[in-house]
Amino acid sequence: MVSRDKQIWHCFGCSEGGDIFSFVQKIEGLDFPAALRLLAQKAGVKLVAQDPQLVSQHNRLLDICQLATDFWHKVLLELPQALTARKYLAERRVKEETIDEFKLGYAPESWDTTLNFLKSRKYTENEIFLAGLAVKKDRGEGFYDRFRDRIIFPINSVVGNPVGFSARTMKKDEKEAKYINTPQTTIYNKSLILYNLDKAKVEIKKQGVAVLVEGQMDALTSFQAGVKNVVATSGTALTRDQITILKRYSDNLAIAFDTDAAGESASRRGIDLALEQEMNVKVITLPFGKDPDECIKHNPQDWVEAIKGAKEIMVYYFDQVAKKFDLNSAGGKKKAAQVLLNVIAKLGNKIEQTHWLQKLADRINVSEQVLRDILSTVAGGRVQSKPEAELKPAVIKSRPYLLAEQALALGLKFNQQLPYLIDNLTVEMIAALPLQQLYRELIIYYTDDITNIADDFDYTRFKSKLIDKNSASLADSLVLLAEKDFFDFDSDSVREEMITIVNFLKREYYSGQLQTIQNQIRQAEQTQNLDAIATLSEEFNNIISRLNLLG
Repeated sequence: MVSRDKQIWHCFGCSEGGDIFSFVQKIEGLDFPAALRLLAQKAGVKLVAQDPQLVSQHNRLLDICQLATDFWHKVLLELPQALTARKYLAERRVKEETIDEFKLGYAPESWDTTLNFLKSRKYTENEIFLAGLAVKKDRGEGFYDRFRDRIIFPINSVVGNPVGFSARTMKKDEKEAKYINTPQTTIYNKSLILYNLDKAKVEIKKQGVAVLVEGQMDALTSFQAGVKNVVATSGTALTRDQITILKRYSDNLAIAFDTDAAGESASRRGIDLALEQEMNVKVITLPFGKDPDECIKHNPQDWVEAIKGAKEIMVYYFDQVAKKFDLNSAGGKKKAAQVLLNVIAKLGNKIEQTHWLQKLADRINVSEQVLRDILSTVAGGRVQSKPEAELKPAVIKSRPYLLAEQALALGLKFNQQLPYLIDNLTVEMIAALPLQQLYRELIIYYTDDITNIADDFDYTRFKSKLIDKNSASLADSLVLLAEKDFFDFDSDSVREEMITIVNFLKREYYSGQLQTIQNQIRQAEQTQNLDAIATLSEEFNNIISRLNLLG
């Protein structure tokens, strides 16, 4: 990812980053002098003058998507040509309040109705195209509507702004795609967006688990049935970025398999990534139907009970293997071990791996050491075909680490939040040492000089004051992380997110303190040190009071 504003870049895949010179060196394979010459040739381009244009274009694309959402929603509710769409939704048992809640719409059948409407609001055809709502004609000049005679599902960013759309046909023609989606645009990156997360995020935190389904209709009808901590991948496999986003809200994930082969395959790919990121994954088994929508239509309570009865992923896999193979035969044991060792190899935690290796050894009556030897070859087979020196181990980040990153990222990008962050979060409340060091230097910089107040926060000057080169690189990556994840947050949304994150980190810190004090009290009790017990008990109660204030 590149920040034109701060002239830095960072790759979230390989964790490399730097300034404009290192970027050109990396992309073009040049040394520094050659990169400098190449950039000098391009120095006539007014990069600074482009930035306001890019910001303006970004906002205009968001406005186009909002206008289109409102237009299609009004068409669905009021116009005669949407009668078939209204009947279709009624047959699918979608309630009127759900249609309003999700701003469902209908795109008229004509080739240019949406295009002409948006043009009448002073948007150009090219802007409408860049928003993903128009398609270039194959012959000649001009554009036509991407979505025609389809029910529209707006896809919102995490703060609720429509950034893309999924459009469902009502026809039973197998030659026609059931869904057409917005292509990748500057405001819509499908690998970063989860359908309904804007509505589900609070409930995910409250319930302590995210329920993942495949399609928009699954999420919508689940929400309607009272299960509101539900998100959808819009028919694609779960991505690493989506998992990272989900971990902001919970480490627990319950996945509903679609019973068709393609759906289950996509779910399994997502599960593998979630396991690697040390999420606690469970599988929801549907008692009826091929997907949650069908199950809910049959009986909403069945869906609720299925979620409650979700199995831990490894238990699910063990059960599936026991049904499929004869575990008393040598061949069955071999096949079972092949399946389960492939899954165990993907677990990001060694303790978990050992636990399930022991379970497998007991289940098929084979030596654990034999299985461990096989596991080493399975894990080895997953290594990419790169020289060993080039390989970097995947960094598994805990939820507290991810949220500490988010707190600093928000503070660096939205500088008006720095006073709140510094007043409410101490350095000790951030567990990771690199983040601690950067935060400590940020506090020193912010409090050292009256000219460093948030309104005048100069990121370049702050970076120049950093003693540790690694802190400078980390700061760059956090700024870009904020630009990637919070690009459409307004000031209220930023403040709300900051308060939520800070409160979580404080709870984690206080909970850790309580555990430490409990251990110290036990030791004091063993030595009958009454003074220490009294002091520690008072400290314990004070921390409990602080926790209670957080809610």
